[in-house]
Amino acid sequence: MLRFIKKLILFLLIFPLFSLSVYADSVSEPQHKKRVMFIDSYHSGYAWSAGVVAGARSILETSGVEFKVFSMDTKRHQDEAFIKASALKAKAAIEQFNPDVIIACDDNASKYLIEPFYKNHSIPVVFCGINWDASAYGYPYKNATGMVEISMMAELVKELRRYAKGKSIGVLAGNVISDRKSVKNYEDKAKVKFDHKIFVSDIKQWKQAYIKLQNEVDILIIENSMSITGWKPGDIYPFILNNTRIPTGSVQINMRPYVLVGFLQVPEEQGIYTAKTALRILAGESPENIPLVTNHQVIASVNLDLAEKLGIVFELEFLRNAKSFRWEAIDK
Repeated sequence: MLRFIKKLILFLLIFPLFSLSVYADSVSEPQHKKRVMFIDSYHSGYAWSAGVVAGARSILETSGVEFKVFSMDTKRHQDEAFIKASALKAKAAIEQFNPDVIIACDDNASKYLIEPFYKNHSIPVVFCGINWDASAYGYPYKNATGMVEISMMAELVKELRRYAKGKSIGVLAGNVISDRKSVKNYEDKAKVKFDHKIFVSDIKQWKQAYIKLQNEVDILIIENSMSITGWKPGDIYPFILNNTRIPTGSVQINMRPYVLVGFLQVPEEQGIYTAKTALRILAGESPENIPLVTNHQVIASVNLDLAEKLGIVFELEFLRNAKSFRWEAIDK
């Protein structure tokens, strides 16, 4: 009996020390901070990319999540070899950062990185910026969901027809895969019929096509300028003001100062969506149980210099809800 009491006393003396040691180890062990990796198909100076990243950052950095961005820079460098090499660099960055969720923005990130390397992978993926149809890259996967990007092209054409003298429509775009894909989607998905389509590579060709189309169509849609070599705002704006004879429009955010009317997607909307969806996944929700969505927000823009030149008067209600541009406001 005495031996039992001695053992009991010894146990009671040692156990608290053991418990304190275990507790100290558990407290000192650092907890894993959740990580989200944002793969941008383009570059930080591109207005669209900057907006999407800003939207995602506004949510994630206030949620205690470690947030990192990798830019593939495939808007300025569009040859296949560069894109594939950039995708491999993005993959290496992902492996080093070891994220809990990947956000993939715009087509090239999904086409060259996510589909080949992370389709049905253990790392969840949230995509955005894929135009009209995500099935081109096999979405949705078991580990992926996202926002499909649609434009307001049909609505833009309807608005421009209010100020046009006829119904024929032309489009001026860069001679690159992304612009050709966009034009095809406008025709196939938005059901806009183009009477004339011109694809160019440099500013000289662009200016020639712009003047030519003023005399061939009643409405002109302008695609992205990012692929047009030699594009300079301080040069192009006076040219447009001097040579525009018909209503012009665009759905591309960086083209809003150069057209009469813009119906533009809101990049921040897509960034905020991807960030909030990433947080849902981090909280335990499965990507395959989160349905695909489309964007809904739009910014209307008007160029008052072009409106004055063409003698167009916008309704007051439209102007109240639109962003207005004049030459003085353009970054020369």
